[in-house]
Amino acid sequence: MNETLRDELETIKENMNEEKYIELDQLLAHFKGNLRGKSNPDVQLSASALVFEGDQLFFIEHPYQKEWLLPAGHVELGECPIEAAMREFHEETGFFAQKNGKLVDVNLISIPYNQVKNEKAHTHIDFRYVLKRTNQKAQQAELPVVLLREAQAPEEFKKYYSLIEEGKKWL
Repeated sequence: MNETLRDELETIKENMNEEKYIELDQLLAHFKGNLRGKSNPDVQLSASALVFEGDQLFFIEHPYQKEWLLPAGHVELGECPIEAAMREFHEETGFFAQKNGKLVDVNLISIPYNQVKNEKAHTHIDFRYVLKRTNQKAQQAELPVVLLREAQAPEEFKKYYSLIEEGKKWL
């Protein structure tokens, strides 16, 4: 069921910590339920968009955690992770991303209990893609949006600024 996700994960294996890769690969290999949507209360698939504007990266203010995060969200039924990253980038920022992109990281993220939605704590397998913004006219953003330079970015995202030059070659 998760073979395509494992295949995609393998494309970045050489750039990942071996323990992290093995943990993610085994989770995907042995998990029998559907990771897309929110049907599984314990483990869900998500995707994040890394979209640069010069030397700045797009961030959104998370509506519950009230911190600056990458535009991201659940991968819906029938959707692949890169499509989810593009959709979430558009919904949350109002901007559009090109239909090509590059997987650069996959992470396990512990999501805390959400009192507002009464959602139990769970884990996301988050696929992160470098995407390129199009020149298409922006629409209304769902969330507050900011462009941050590396020095301003939350610590966990600073490592992605090294991708600015590489991203120009990929996209």
